[in-house]
Amino acid sequence: MELSLCMIVRNEAENLARCLDSVSGVVEEMIILDTGSTDDTKAIARRYTPHVYDYVWRDDFAAARNAAFAYATKPYLLWMDADDMLEETAQLRLAALKPRLDGTVDAVMTPYHYAHDCGGRPTLIFERERIVRAGAGFRFEGRVHEAMAVSGRILHEDIVIRHMRIHEQGHTQRNLSVYKGMIERGEALSQRDQYYYARELMAAGRLREAEQALAACMEEDGLAYCLADVCMQRGKCLMGLGEHAQAKRQLLLALAYGPDRAEALCALGEACMAAGEDDAAVFWYRAALLCEPPEPGFMFVEPAAYDYIPLMQLCVLLDRRGDVCEASRMNERALLVRPGDEAALRNRAYFEALFSQDKIVCSTPGERNAEQEG
Repeated sequence: MELSLCMIVRNEAENLARCLDSVSGVVEEMIILDTGSTDDTKAIARRYTPHVYDYVWRDDFAAARNAAFAYATKPYLLWMDADDMLEETAQLRLAALKPRLDGTVDAVMTPYHYAHDCGGRPTLIFERERIVRAGAGFRFEGRVHEAMAVSGRILHEDIVIRHMRIHEQGHTQRNLSVYKGMIERGEALSQRDQYYYARELMAAGRLREAEQALAACMEEDGLAYCLADVCMQRGKCLMGLGEHAQAKRQLLLALAYGPDRAEALCALGEACMAAGEDDAAVFWYRAALLCEPPEPGFMFVEPAAYDYIPLMQLCVLLDRRGDVCEASRMNERALLVRPGDEAALRNRAYFEALFSQDKIVCSTPGERNAEQEG
């Protein structure tokens, strides 16, 4: 089946060509809805497609995306942002998927690598409803952080879309402005709106307001699938406010509401470190290393919480209590996860100097077992 790419853009001259180049060989139609660009965005778009339309912005992302969908003529609709892209592997997988879009598939969910570290490794992953059947009637909802509630036959495909922008405070302030307008007009915030409003407040450093918004989420029914994340974010706010005991209570609630998540366990470790409870922190970070990363699904997954973060924190904690051999091993494991990591390389130099000065010899796990058996 054929695909229509549907986008809304504004002042994306720096990003748009990269995005369109990455999908030009796998879509049959491009719909570009411009919401008021003052740079070369529309001129760049017209190099790829004649379907470039003006749209009057109304502080409503869902309305704009639905308007872009309305111009599409192909059986399936793919949406992306100008700062997204498909790498070669994802392009090949999307091309291979298309013959399976036979009219019986209603929606396709794919991983979204939303943020990355300096080495290009994803630091935040979640799943999005990325392709929908035009005739299914799905529509975006939500003025900010818009989404579609899809149903029917849904495929989950490993077609990674990478978000390339490093978000600036301007985007947070824009989103907060939309939410502020909703509140001032007396529009009721849905639970989803309330949650994302809190996330934007966190990004703006307004932690007390964010914590209160998250608390409001907990007071309503219907959010069971992400109560664990609400508690986790609330715990992070309270940590930032210096309220470590309250933070730990919320993070423990996060574990009670869902499966063990390394993100929550690492946050508990951080809270214990901040409270001077190093032994407890070691326990939580070791527990984080035992967790398997979940499928993205409804959850925000932070891959580093499952290996790099607990390994580096354990390195610090174990060195602090004098177990330098085990601390060094944790650091070496971190280097296996992130070869060339500057912080871990500095740690390695520190341990090498320490071992050289004190003539410390660390046994291997096999040697330790043999000693214990002997």
